[in-house]
Amino acid sequence: MPEVLEFEEIQTERRNLKHCKIASWLVDIPLEVAEELGLPENSQIALTVKDGEVSGDVLPPMSPDIDAIAKRILEKRREVFAELKRLGD
Repeated sequence: MPEVLEFEEIQTERRNLKHCKIASWLVDIPLEVAEELGLPENSQIALTVKDGEVSGDVLPPMSPDIDAIAKRILEKRREVFAELKRLGD
């Protein structure tokens, strides 16, 4: 198993949300790590920071049916998702 994981750098948007104490990210698990851990290909980790503590949950890949439904909803409600992103979800 690799000793160090390198993740692709992504752009993030910084917001001054003093009232918000929770932040979450989805991180793709590299294929070689997923194989080593016995996880399905395309699994992800949901990392959450709350009150100075970090927790994580492994998320299996979406089934093809759920993926198709999610894509249809995204296309149908693209303007709503854009407004949520603008407001900070």
